[in-house]
This record gives sequence, structure tokens and C-alpha cells, in this order.
Amino acid sequence: MGKSTYARTIYFLCEDKTLDYPYVADIQSALRITIPIIEAQELMQASPTHRHKILLIDYQSHKQLRKQVLNLPLTNKNYETIVFNVEQRLTTEELLTFGNLKGLFYKADSIEEIAKGCGEIINSQNWLPRKVASQLLHYYRHVVDTNTSPVTVDLTTRELQILRSLQSGGSNTQIADSLFISEFTVKSHLYQIFKKLSVKNRVQA
Repeated sequence: MGKSTYARTIYFLCEDKTLDYPYVADIQSALRITIPIIEAQELMQASPTHRHKILLIDYQSHKQLRKQVLNLPLTNKNYETIVFNVEQRLTTEELLTFGNLKGLFYKADSIEEIAKGCGEIINSQNWLPRKVASQLLHYYRHVVDTNTSPVTVDLTTRELQILRSLQSGGSNTQIADSLFISEFTVKSHLYQIFKKLSVKNRVQA
């Protein structure tokens, strides 16, 4: 794979960039691209040009990284994250702490597999194990279901009649005539309907 194939860059996030990271060097070699090394402090001081980085994180050091910088923005939506060197299946809660998680690789995964996945992530794809994708999908479905549950609105029979008349485009006068009630009563019912439906006008209702 040539450099020109990729439009985005992976940065290896570490505690000390003066150290050697053979694993990262192997991924670089397999991908045939440069993976710049960045420390947590640099990320915190990052300018707008640092936004939208893809952060490569060694799972074995992520807790130390978080301690090093208390507000390390791993959950910031501007940062996509790739976690490697994971020893066992993570809980959904732990997966969510990595924010916009694009890739996850286990300790047993080969350099070739990791390089292939990283290449796809650079090209805007996800590379998550099936079980991890399933965990996240289940979580987000639950969030959507919880926030979009149908609300039961307790309308009276008369209010339902008026609401149906609204659907057919009836004016207050027409609704009053068809239901043999006064226009003032129609307005009163409409006020209650709008209040119960949490809307402001006839169109919204």
C-alpha cells in the first residue's frame, strides 16, 4: 500500500515518545506509511489542526495515559480511536470510554491483520470484531429506543373528534358546526389538545 492511498493520518498516542515502540514500527512497516508519535500532553494542547486525528492506543497503557492527563479527550468525537493489544473481551462500558472507536485488535491478532484493519480505518471504514460491533449496536439501539418511546397522550373523546377534524383541515367555525358546539368551546379544546401534545399550533398537532 502506498502513502498516496491515504488521506488521513494515524497517530500513536503514548506516555513518552522518546521510547522505542517496536509494535508500532511493525505496523508502520506493514502499512508502508509513517505513524507519528504524540504524547498525551501534546494532544491536550492541540490546535484546531490536530482535530480529526485517528489515535492509535496500546490498551495496556491507556489507564496510565488517562492518569497522566486527567481530562484526556479520548471520548471527544473529533478523535477516532484504534485500540490494540487487548487481552480479553471488554465490557460495553469500557468500549464507550474510547469514544469514536473505529478499530479494536486483540493481542493474538497478527501485524498483517492489524495493518489491514488500520488501512481500512484510514479510508473511513470501521474494523471491529463482530462481538464488539454487536455490543455497541445493542447499546445504541437501547439508547434510541429509550429516547424515542411512544408517549401515551390521554385525550378525551371530544378532543379526539376535534383532532380528527383538524386533520381534514376544518376551521374552528366548521368544527363547531359539525360537533354542535360553540366556537369558544372548540378553542378551549384546542388549547388542551396543544398542551397535551406539547405542540404550538394546528399544523404541529
